[in-house]
Amino acid sequence: MRYLFSAFVALSALPVFAADLPKFKTQEIDTGLKIGYAVITADIDGDKKLDIVVVDQHKIVWYQNPGKADSAWKKHVILDGKTRPDNVCIAAIDIDADGLPELVVGAAWKPFDTANPAQLVWLKRGKVVTDEWTMHELPCDEPTVHRVRCFDIDGDGKPEIVHVPLMGRGSSAKGLWTDGKPVRVVALKVPAKEPEKKENWKTQVLSEELNVCHNFWPLFSGTHVFGILVTSYDGVHIIAREKDKWVTTKTGEGNQANPKGNRGASEIKMSNVGVNKPVIATIEPWHGNQVVTYTPPKEAGKLWERHVIDEQLRWGHGVWFADLDGDGANELVIGVRDDPNPKMGDTFQERRGVRVYKCTDGKGAKWERTILDDGGVAVEDLTVADLDGDGKPDIIAVGRATGNCKIYWNQSAR
Repeated sequence: MRYLFSAFVALSALPVFAADLPKFKTQEIDTGLKIGYAVITADIDGDKKLDIVVVDQHKIVWYQNPGKADSAWKKHVILDGKTRPDNVCIAAIDIDADGLPELVVGAAWKPFDTANPAQLVWLKRGKVVTDEWTMHELPCDEPTVHRVRCFDIDGDGKPEIVHVPLMGRGSSAKGLWTDGKPVRVVALKVPAKEPEKKENWKTQVLSEELNVCHNFWPLFSGTHVFGILVTSYDGVHIIAREKDKWVTTKTGEGNQANPKGNRGASEIKMSNVGVNKPVIATIEPWHGNQVVTYTPPKEAGKLWERHVIDEQLRWGHGVWFADLDGDGANELVIGVRDDPNPKMGDTFQERRGVRVYKCTDGKGAKWERTILDDGGVAVEDLTVADLDGDGKPDIIAVGRATGNCKIYWNQSAR
């Protein structure tokens, strides 16, 4: 845990000023998604503007950035029906070193099939970027591939592909999904030659200790990743490289109130909220109803301190940090997937959508909530990026039950 704090000291030396959150202007760019499982931004066409890429149930699509707010985003199909259903996750990586991103997609999404391998592929563009891309298989022995990201884990300046399945092989509902093998966190090294050949890719297991994972996030020191935060039924853990091996260490307890059901944590990000003030944000328990932050422990060797900052939600399903108002401290963006269900005991009225939280104590324990979208999008995933190059982060969310993709344009005056 000492690595978590020391690495963020250099990144966090920024003043904190009180400021109201900016206004946002909403633009809905698609209403025809089947299941918008995931969304990322990447410069797909090489025009120096970030485009939006969405993983839909059977398709991978991208929306071409028109360069300014309120203009039409043209939709293009990258892949349609070539993977084993469903598509579930995506990451961008430059595999062939041409300066343009290829895409890695996790597919064959069957969350309760813990016996058969899922599917991991990478997609390569043709001569014309708007044509359908070609698909190439990657090694994948794990069931329930669920999240994939690309970053440099060995310090050679080149990113690896890291993926985290949902369940361990052989786990079952009867055994509360913890009776099989633990989840294997796997990294794939991009081959120097002929990446189109599956056999040229080499795999490395980084961890095999956690049960029922959900999401993960790299921890950077400069440009190098020194560790990976992972959420699971077991809580919040960091997988960190120590000399020649990767070690899994518990960082946060998670919500363990229901040992025979969903527990621990699911979504996760880490950032800063002020001078030397790192903070971790999660959704708890796993697929849960709490927005939680973690702040560094007061005593070395202890778990990070847990703070519940919101319980008025059903099924949080998206977490991001960004400095939305330009005051040097990051706000927390949360996506909510479902509406309140009185039959499940919900007494609150706040609906599915997007919420923003501003830290009020400069430490990460106390936050003030603003509801940005109350009911307009059933968030399956969200991300934050400056889409129009004005220096202000914009929010992009995709909906599951609502089948839509929405941009929330940052209208701050900075």
